[in-house]
Amino acid sequence: MSTSSYTDHDGLFKELFCEFFADFLKAFFPSIFDYLNLEQLDFLQQELIIQPRKNRNTRADLVVKVKPKGQDHKGTILVHVENQIEKEEDFAKRMFKYFQRLDLTKNLPVIPIAVLAPDHVPREDEPSQYTISFPFGKVLQFNFFKVELKKLYWRNYLDSNNPVALALMGKMLHDASEKIEMKFEFLTRIIKLDLNPEKLEMLVGFFDVYVKLAEEQTKILLERLAKVESEEVVAVQRIITSWEKRGRKQGVELGRREGQIKVLVYQLKERFGSIPLEFEDKFRSLSPEELMSLSGKLLHVSSLEEFNKHLH
Repeated sequence: MSTSSYTDHDGLFKELFCEFFADFLKAFFPSIFDYLNLEQLDFLQQELIIQPRKNRNTRADLVVKVKPKGQDHKGTILVHVENQIEKEEDFAKRMFKYFQRLDLTKNLPVIPIAVLAPDHVPREDEPSQYTISFPFGKVLQFNFFKVELKKLYWRNYLDSNNPVALALMGKMLHDASEKIEMKFEFLTRIIKLDLNPEKLEMLVGFFDVYVKLAEEQTKILLERLAKVESEEVVAVQRIITSWEKRGRKQGVELGRREGQIKVLVYQLKERFGSIPLEFEDKFRSLSPEELMSLSGKLLHVSSLEEFNKHLH
């Protein structure tokens, strides 16, 4: 994948789930929603997990500290939510690694949840279990909860009045010919949920990332919106305009940063040959100012090892 097409899916999903955590559980895991007291949430900093095979560090997407309802209200539970966009052969094992590390470091019960959101309908069901067994017996059986968005049909969530369910319709099963109608339904329903402007913008922005319309399709959508009650049209158009302005601003910033990354990668390869893939991953987490600083430091290093020290 080229750097110009890079999208921070983990960041988008994390922002959505942090802002609407209770709504997320209510929409897709009602039993967990009913069990937990969600009035007080403690969002923990991302927990470090080691993946030795890849020789790199990754972090759990979202870890929330909550208490159960009822008689067990004094206890504390961790809810780990992991979003996964691309197919990963050892994903179930990684979920177990997260669970293992959280259990060791926090010594608290963990509810593990996976949100599987690929772009295309998977041919096979994703596993929700990791096992270690031998011919003479089973050593380990680890289970986690999951929701496979492409196994859900978007129309089934139209009347949910749930902001997360409506936003995630864009990652659910739909035909390309349904995009205009799906976006129309999303916009006209999300505006009725009585959310503040910032939350509305965030939901519209999230949906827009995954349901993009061509120019002609956008024209048809606006024509349909014009037939809706005037107050709703004004509100929807205000949100769309605000998001487009923000998107253009972020696009300029992203373009600048991606250009700097390409130049920096080129300079490194010219001087030292091939470079580790994790370098590019690290570059994408840096600001344009930090990338510019790295370019300057490149002039004064004599090896990749020396340059790598400036990345930590």
